[in-house]
Amino acid sequence: ILSPYDFVLRSLDNNKTINYLFSPNTNITIKSMQLQRVIVTGEEILDERWPNTPVINIDSIEVVPQQ
Repeated sequence: ILSPYDFVLRSLDNNKTINYLFSPNTNITIKSMQLQRVIVTGEEILDERWPNTPVINIDSIEVVPQQ
């Protein structure tokens, strides 16, 4: 199964995929935030190639500090 993008946002409760993440801005390095809690802001879109798969077009993403 192919996914539309390399990175996903997963639920803390059940680890299910919520959205795929896409950043047109090359300054955002999503890979460095893998396996961390993050806050993502952006517009939810549907890519025409993946009409049933929600994607967040990232405006900003920040790591939530560990408690």
